[in-house]
Amino acid sequence: MHKVALAALALTLSAQAAAQQGEVTLYTQGHFKGPSRTIDQATTALPAMTVKSVKVAPGTAWELCSGNTFTGCKQFSQSDDGTVQSVRSVRPIAPPIAESVALPSAGPIAGAGPSLKGLASEFFPVPAQGGSRVEAATSTASTVATDFCRQHGWRAAAYHRIQTIEGRTFLADVLCTRD
Repeated sequence: MHKVALAALALTLSAQAAAQQGEVTLYTQGHFKGPSRTIDQATTALPAMTVKSVKVAPGTAWELCSGNTFTGCKQFSQSDDGTVQSVRSVRPIAPPIAESVALPSAGPIAGAGPSLKGLASEFFPVPAQGGSRVEAATSTASTVATDFCRQHGWRAAAYHRIQTIEGRTFLADVLCTRD
């Protein structure tokens, strides 16, 4: 069941990463100088390139990998003017949801967002009911996640996390399954 959960999570993150706008520019010298290559999608089997600075579009995150097929990767969510890494493959990744965030206004915490539905599971990065996030205390999150999944036609929650916003805890990253 954990393999199914990880596969669904990987597919969701790939879909989110593909949907993000932006690009990454790789430079052969530090401080964003020298020959460069701009990439806007997952790319494998690049000619070996020693990258010494990386410019990342705001709001995006990328993996720069030393292997041809996304192995030996290092994540970049902001530009870095002084790094040294051999790069053979590059791909966008979804930035993580922060475990704890502060919002400027009080009131209900809006929630919604797409899910990724497969034959045997459905992944909800930001679970919501009636347009609001699903609240769950740390001690009851497992039960709340299972109830959420059952309300969406599934039998169990194979995976879930909680996210704290303004001192309140909410479900996040819920994977619903038939098992």
